[in-house]
Amino acid sequence: MYRNLRIVPYLIFGRGSYAQLGDVLRPRRTGSPIVFMMDDVHEGKPFVSKLPMEKEDLLLFVNVDVEPKTKYVDELTERVRSFSSRRPDALVGIGGGSTMDIAKAVSVMLANPGSSADYQGWDLVKHPAVYHVGLPTLAGTGAEVSRTAVLTGPVRKLGINSDYTPFDQIILDPDLLAGAPADQRFYTAMDSYIHGAEALRGTFINEYSRAYADKS
Repeated sequence: MYRNLRIVPYLIFGRGSYAQLGDVLRPRRTGSPIVFMMDDVHEGKPFVSKLPMEKEDLLLFVNVDVEPKTKYVDELTERVRSFSSRRPDALVGIGGGSTMDIAKAVSVMLANPGSSADYQGWDLVKHPAVYHVGLPTLAGTGAEVSRTAVLTGPVRKLGINSDYTPFDQIILDPDLLAGAPADQRFYTAMDSYIHGAEALRGTFINEYSRAYADKS
């Protein structure tokens, strides 16, 4: 039987495409906050001033010195809920793979009860996530296009794997990679190369992944 593939529905790619984030978010605005989750490595940097934020929006700097934990996702979810009684119009994740996973997980949890640990597994999420946008600032993991948010829980390390987990929109701007240290760019470039090679030998290879892996 052929697989029914779920992929990110909207993608903008190109140098300087980060400038289109405001245009992407504008139709989503209804007066509720938009939540921006950014890797704390960018805190205090000029990049922050370019965020298309309105007065009702919330900016959270997330720490990814260690791999994302379900407890941390739950804490961030509560911070968003305590900021406003209204569900956010959108959530934007900006950073590397761990930041992408945190943003996806929080967007799911804002629409579902309980702890993120309850959803570690396959297709356990019952309600659609808050509209969420991803802007990766590092290459390598492919977290911006996957259907999982990998978390370390109290019992196990396992992703929230569901059709509601993937981003609704991603923006791939090569300029966002320019600020990363040279050694980090090298390591993540090698990570990208290895992922491409692995995908070509994957058990669940399909024509989408084959095309992307060949091209990469």
